[in-house]
Amino acid sequence: MSQKTKGLLSVMIPVIAWGISFVSTEFLLGYLGAMTIAAVRFVISTAILYAVMRATKTPLKIDKRDHFLFVIAGGVGIAVYFFFENTGIKYISASPSALIIAAIPMFTLIFEAIIYKRVVKWVDALAILASIVGVLLIVDLKWREFFKIEESIGYLMMIGAVISWVIYSMASKPLFARYSYLTIVYYQFLYSLPFLLLAVPFEHNLWSEINLEAVLHLVFLSVFASVLGFYYYAKAMDLLGVTESSIFINFLPVVTIVFSYFYMGQAVTFKQLLGGAFVMLSVTVTTIYDKQQALKSELTAKG
Repeated sequence: MSQKTKGLLSVMIPVIAWGISFVSTEFLLGYLGAMTIAAVRFVISTAILYAVMRATKTPLKIDKRDHFLFVIAGGVGIAVYFFFENTGIKYISASPSALIIAAIPMFTLIFEAIIYKRVVKWVDALAILASIVGVLLIVDLKWREFFKIEESIGYLMMIGAVISWVIYSMASKPLFARYSYLTIVYYQFLYSLPFLLLAVPFEHNLWSEINLEAVLHLVFLSVFASVLGFYYYAKAMDLLGVTESSIFINFLPVVTIVFSYFYMGQAVTFKQLLGGAFVMLSVTVTTIYDKQQALKSELTAKG
């Protein structure tokens, strides 16, 4: 199996898990505050990762010079991301909030070009444009509503969330050469906890009303969306690159809509189906282009 194929298989795991996680989070918001959900989720997932590392005898020691990168990835990329996103949703409606997903690949490409001197290929720009069009169709944003909304603080928060995720990707990239994916994700989770736990006392939580369904949603968020999701996304960033991996994030609303249709009975419109086609087109374009480039390189080497 080629590195590209491994990367594609890896990135689909977090895409599916994170797409479904929106439904789980929406359910849990009826019982717990947004930051409390994140805190509980990452406390459980950090404990699971620690147990796995001990069982597999994965080295826990990291170079003291890398603590800064782990703090940035965990504190900014995870904790601050959830703060910005969840706070932003309080000020603006769900449709414009969903545009954060479409903005992540674009910002990732820009940051990677600036920080790591990445050469921007035309196919990357085309794929990002197609994915943005797809997400716009999926969320069915009414542009008049977009421009009439006065709560500019909400949009600033969502921009902050986008930048936080990009910072997470940038801070993670140098770590792949020195640590296992398990070690990277464990310390990122660990360093996110102090920031997340600080917000819990300030939220109104209905702990006594938590039922079995809520517990199952928390387990899903902890095991699948956090442990497996972040582990395989780290692997995808290493194998595919941070920009290519981020393009797949635009599949999240597609997964969310499909899962909501079967789990909650929500209707799927023609616009949403068309949007999903655009998102899939964006990923297909980059995949085919990369395969062609790899084939050309192989033929050149043989010739």
